[in-house]
Amino acid sequence: MKSLWSSLLVSWVGIDMGANDRGFTLLEVLVAISIFAMISVVSAQLLRSIIKTESTVSLSNESINDVGRALNVIYRDVSQLTPRNIRDEYGDVSSALIVGQGAHVLELSRTGWSNPALHSRSELQRVAYKIADGVLYRYFWLVLDRAEDSQPRMQRLLEGVKLFEVKAITQPGESIDIWPAFDAGPALPLGIEIILTVDHIGEIRRTFVLPEVARSINKAQLAGGTEELEGTDAPRQNPVGEAQ
Repeated sequence: MKSLWSSLLVSWVGIDMGANDRGFTLLEVLVAISIFAMISVVSAQLLRSIIKTESTVSLSNESINDVGRALNVIYRDVSQLTPRNIRDEYGDVSSALIVGQGAHVLELSRTGWSNPALHSRSELQRVAYKIADGVLYRYFWLVLDRAEDSQPRMQRLLEGVKLFEVKAITQPGESIDIWPAFDAGPALPLGIEIILTVDHIGEIRRTFVLPEVARSINKAQLAGGTEELEGTDAPRQNPVGEAQ
């Protein structure tokens, strides 16, 4: 019966049922294995690329968030700058704003130091920034005019920092690396420029304008000839308050 059906199929449609019973040849098996291997390699590379891209994007997003938080802290300090000079631990007068001098890249006096516990202290605060071992640190002192044993508190602000520079903007389009400058006088600059180079992101530049109130008070002090803490032990005029 089977032979009859096979003969009919061959005569009618040209299909030989016996030909389908022979299986795959070695060449066909090798070709199939080669194709499967190529598909597997391409799929593995594609999956590896997707995982690597996702990891890179995740690291970049995390770094961008960290940089944003650090810049917000710097902006909060700069936007509340006050023209209050201080005395350092050696008794020498330090300017209300210092850029590119001393142990820190940026150092300034700021107001608005919150005091929810109502401690007996000023609302003014001295803060500073510098990098060490790829980490940007923020320092602050509990007093403005320091004693020999005054030590700053340290805050870990941002990791993966390759470069941290600050420039003082004296005029639109002009900046200097050091402040106070020898030829700029005691007046405050118009603003400062922050330059950060961070892993997974690259270089970031931000410009912060100094508060107009601080520059106005500073101009009034200079016009009145009463530069604060000018190397004298006489009573000092301080229109914005003094550390306790």
